[in-house]
Amino acid sequence: MVDAAEIDRYRIATSELSKRVTAELAAYFAALDLSRPEAVRDALLEFLPHLIAEYGQVAEVLAMDWYDELRGASGAVGRFTSTAAPASVTAERVQQKIRFLAEQLWTPDPASILGSLKLATDKYVKQHGRDTLSWNADREGAFWARVPSGEKTCSWCLILASRDAVYLSKKSASTRADGSAYHGKCDCQPVPLRPGDDYPPGYLPDNYYDMYQIARDAAGSGDMKEIAAALRREFPDFVNDGVHTH
Repeated sequence: MVDAAEIDRYRIATSELSKRVTAELAAYFAALDLSRPEAVRDALLEFLPHLIAEYGQVAEVLAMDWYDELRGASGAVGRFTSTAAPASVTAERVQQKIRFLAEQLWTPDPASILGSLKLATDKYVKQHGRDTLSWNADREGAFWARVPSGEKTCSWCLILASRDAVYLSKKSASTRADGSAYHGKCDCQPVPLRPGDDYPPGYLPDNYYDMYQIARDAAGSGDMKEIAAALRREFPDFVNDGVHTH
């Protein structure tokens, strides 16, 4: 069984990596002339994909090392060498995001784009590691669970954590349609699980799934955004973005 301390140790390592990359981004951004929005956009289009790729490689190494440690501790037999996952965060994907966010450069507050860039950078760097963990679990024929961090998580992450429980129970680790959907400043971790493993302490996917079903019924829709909104209302004390209606 993967214990909470192991998950938290990996979370701290990835969070520290995120702090470093966003600090480097902020330092670079501070040197840009915001009175020239086109030049700023073009500079970001060149700089940010390289920055994310550089730190993404570190995230991959952290993920491979952690995966190998967990595998060794689990007593898994047979030879297996973890590898980096095929890239899902490409330069083109990063540039597309920059072009979308760049509209903020032509507003009265062009510096506001930095917050959005930090969120995207956090997400993309961590995605390198998350892809590597789930990729190696699939290579090895293991399963993985999306495990939220902290006492509470957001409604979106709780829904996706509940869906991983469904996939695991159906033994269909390759059909997680949205299990890899993460957002910026998200500390959820894909944790490898092998036959006979218990869930990590504090991870209650069956409870999450019951909450998801109630929220889905309340929403009257299969739309994820509407279900998340209903979950905030139905279970405001169980998520960190809950909405109290009384």
